Amino acid sequence: MMPAMAVSLPTAQFQRSADGTPWSPEFQDVYHSSQGGLAQARHVFLGGNGLPGRWAGRSTFTIVETGFGIGLNFLAAWDAWRTDPQRPHRLHFVSVEHRPLAAADLAAALAPFAEIEALALALRSAWPPPLAGFHRMHFDAGRVILTLLLGDALDTLPQLVARADAFFLDGFSPARNPRLWSPEIVREWARLAAPGATLATWSVAGGVRSALADAGFHVEKRPGFAAKREMLAGVRKAPAVPVPAPAQRCAIVVGAGLAGTLCAERLASRDWEVSLLDARTSARASAVGLVRPIANLRDALNAQLSRSAFLYALQHYRALQHDGYHLAWNRCGVLQLAEDDDEARRFAAIARSQEYPDAFLEFVDGARARQIAGREVRGPGWWFPSGALVSPASLAVASLARAGPRVRRMPGVDVRRLVREDGLWRAFDANERLVAEAPVAVLANAFDAQRLAPSLRLRLSAVRGQVTYLPPSPVRALEVIVSGTGYVAPLPEGGHCVGASYQHDDADESVRAADHRDNLARAESMLPGFTSGLHPMELEGWTGFRATVTDRLPIFGATAEEGLVAATGLGSRGLLWAPLGAELVASALEGEPLPLSRDFAGAISPRRFLS
Repeated sequence: MMPAMAVSLPTAQFQRSADGTPWSPEFQDVYHSSQGGLAQARHVFLGGNGLPGRWAGRSTFTIVETGFGIGLNFLAAWDAWRTDPQRPHRLHFVSVEHRPLAAADLAAALAPFAEIEALALALRSAWPPPLAGFHRMHFDAGRVILTLLLGDALDTLPQLVARADAFFLDGFSPARNPRLWSPEIVREWARLAAPGATLATWSVAGGVRSALADAGFHVEKRPGFAAKREMLAGVRKAPAVPVPAPAQRCAIVVGAGLAGTLCAERLASRDWEVSLLDARTSARASAVGLVRPIANLRDALNAQLSRSAFLYALQHYRALQHDGYHLAWNRCGVLQLAEDDDEARRFAAIARSQEYPDAFLEFVDGARARQIAGREVRGPGWWFPSGALVSPASLAVASLARAGPRVRRMPGVDVRRLVREDGLWRAFDANERLVAEAPVAVLANAFDAQRLAPSLRLRLSAVRGQVTYLPPSPVRALEVIVSGTGYVAPLPEGGHCVGASYQHDDADESVRAADHRDNLARAESMLPGFTSGLHPMELEGWTGFRATVTDRLPIFGATAEEGLVAATGLGSRGLLWAPLGAELVASALEGEPLPLSRDFAGAISPRRFLS
């Protein structure tokens, strides 16, 4: 598994040298040449890799960088991509950074570069907090994709699943930061390199040249930038391989809930044609659901994975809304209350020991919790200021609108049999009618996925859940989400949603007054007086079924069966897991860099049940 890392990384100490060049006092080195950072990026890294010419006509092109710094190389590549009529359809830029800049310092460092101001602003808007791990960001309608690996390169690069077409080697100098130029790192460059991959760096140190040559790169000195007389360029020595014809980009997605709809949309963003098969004739979903990460004392795998999923989900929802797809969501914050004094002490210990940034997670005492909620609460807890609520129904509509005609939703199609024949997956209904066929099939039909593919041994359970809708009332004012023993969330149209029951071995789809009574008790335990005057028999609600897994991790990825993918097991955290899981599925099917580490992708793979 991936080595345990600190939750939070120290941010870089950012200063300027006497001539105004960004400077790192920790490494005693500049972030870019004093003669011009953008000009250096274009001469050394773009020119040294033969860009933009080398990416002409490609569907996808991947650049891997060591040393993100202030992001100038990424912005220069993005700017070159924007202005090139022969640009690839998608540009992936993967970069490693052990000492990320704080958001304010990033803004200050990029402020002088007016030529790329709009791109720099977009980068700053998406900039993640300094949390260790993989962070994926989309720009230019998803066609420019930045995957930022925050952490020590010796830990993160071996976890990267990618094929690099070009390398930008731009860490601080080998004398100042030898770990980033070590033989172990050079071997990772060789592992990641596609045949014919190129590299460029301003460093011509003899040790760097020798390590690159030993790893199979042919390197040569070229004229350097400004006062630096020489730079280094190279190519990965490998036999030429024929480029395979593009695979038929067609898929069946069985199930049109959160997982299925988002997988369909992510595939459509890569120009796939998708048949989205939905056993339902009309959409049914809870009015809202909450989005917050997981934290626990051991910083277990689910907590680590949830941080990347949470930040990616927020970006995904923000982009949908920004692009005009009318997603109903509210980044109102989530207040998670401790159940008792023991849990409060545990919450405080977790926040203190793991040093979360306050903008991500903050332990708050009872007085501060009351201030956040604007009313009486049962005590202290965690405050997630970026926590959000989302309408699943509006998410489905917005996702299908963005996917456009590439996704054909087929309501009322209940798939009873799925078989592999002649290189295709064929879906049949109860009347043995062929309803769809494609080389790839995605099982996103929750608990029912194991019926269609029992050999996968997915170990799913169906758990009934009921939510309760409270009518608007001035005495129940609450503008944030309160969770803990259940949750209370404001509804977009007014009133509140309270949930949720959690019942095994219960197939009842009706809305029950007894469950309303239990939900009201949950709300009252967190918010004393909140449910005064409400009667369970007079309330409306919704009942659904979660697909849960014993290890409490979702299931996303390729199965052992050719062309068969699973996307299920979201439990009660579908809005947290589904966006990143769908991006993982689409990236893997396209052969693009994965948005998660190798070990994390393995941890949520359906193949884990076969061991």
